[in-house]
Amino acid sequence: MEELKWLVSSMKSVFDTLDQPVTIIDPDGCFVYYNRASARMDGTNPDHILGRHVLDVCPWLTTEESSLLRCISENTTFTDQYQAYIGSAGERMHYMHSSMPLSGKTGAIIGAIEIGLSLEENPCSDTVQDLPDIISNDAEMSRQIRAIDIFGTSDVPILIYGETGTGKELFARRAHGVSSRSRHPMICLNCAAIPETLLESTLFGTTRGAYTGAENRKGLLALADGGTRFLDELNSMSVELQSKLLRVLQDGSYRPLGSQSDLQTNFRLITALNEQPLEAISKGKLREDLYYRIAVGLIEIPPLRQRIKDIAVIAKCVILKYGPELKPSITCLGDSAVKQLEAHDWPGNVRELENVIRRSLLLAEDKTTLDRVEMIASHPVKQTEQDYSLHEDRQGSLKNRLSEFETSLIQKTIQQQEYNLSAAARDLELPRTTLISRMKALGITRPKEQKHPAYRSDKSPLSS
Repeated sequence: MEELKWLVSSMKSVFDTLDQPVTIIDPDGCFVYYNRASARMDGTNPDHILGRHVLDVCPWLTTEESSLLRCISENTTFTDQYQAYIGSAGERMHYMHSSMPLSGKTGAIIGAIEIGLSLEENPCSDTVQDLPDIISNDAEMSRQIRAIDIFGTSDVPILIYGETGTGKELFARRAHGVSSRSRHPMICLNCAAIPETLLESTLFGTTRGAYTGAENRKGLLALADGGTRFLDELNSMSVELQSKLLRVLQDGSYRPLGSQSDLQTNFRLITALNEQPLEAISKGKLREDLYYRIAVGLIEIPPLRQRIKDIAVIAKCVILKYGPELKPSITCLGDSAVKQLEAHDWPGNVRELENVIRRSLLLAEDKTTLDRVEMIASHPVKQTEQDYSLHEDRQGSLKNRLSEFETSLIQKTIQQQEYNLSAAARDLELPRTTLISRMKALGITRPKEQKHPAYRSDKSPLSS
């Protein structure tokens, strides 16, 4: 301890002048130094911190999550680690830090030091201030959030698996926000929203004369240079195009459509799937060699039906977000509404929950509590073999009954794919033109207001 006291007293005048948080702990994990920048970020008096244990001062951490404590227990140095920090007023702040153990003359560990950087105060990190905050009380979900923060600070490719509406893009934006590329653009593309014939030129760009009407145009790989490229529903991309993407990941080179020469690009790839990766591989929707390349940072987001503790928490946050605009009088969620929400299995996950709460706010009475929720639709019942069978007691000719079956199958597939005809055609193993032709013949229409979410203007720079 004498060596540590001497070190602190010797360096105190230097550390006090730094505009970055600096803290030092002893071998027992108690603070022995806490500079002014740390106190300013924490909004407290350093005298109230000294002598207290790390987990006492930062109760949201565990021993495994505290790099300061791990420096002592593992004799390990941590560089540029991201960590969410809770301020004195309960606000969530975003923080990068490096930690290292301190050794005495004999080589024994006498403490650990941490030097940090509050991303909220970093003038060069404007995009980080919009870092998505993912709310969860679920143990597995919290583990995935910690994992995305760890993967995000590195430059490894990330693969995110989750059902529709679980928040895959939110995870991707969080990874980009904590990365060293956060000052560069993150460009998103839903592979299922772009016709296969246009997807290659959209990604790689074109040169004049590549095809009739083609001009020199940069692709999204070039536009994302230095930043992050997020490809959602990668399992909707053809395996032929996946092989070209694999080459880009291997050496950073690609060739625009119609070009005779290669170009170089430097970007961080984040991809997402809406089905299990190994299932996508077995179905021929995902190249196995590409999977091993992109799944270094694998994230699996559990569906909302497996996170019962999160349902009421997220619903309350939605009320706080939309209540002032839709129904200012409502500020809380009633117990009866919570029971309704927890009884539902949420096939549309968080996206469905948010829309249900917004609908319920609009239809609710002017009270302070939302006591009842208005479901948008009941859970779609899974079709059984009997549902699709041609019953002998059903009226009509075989032709009419086959038409009924085909109509039902096409309608259900389109609805399951959120009215994305390209994705529905792939599920039915039909060319898109054939699907459209059958829809016309059967009188199936797609309502104009029902468009796939990827066509929203806030989803991609390509949408319109």
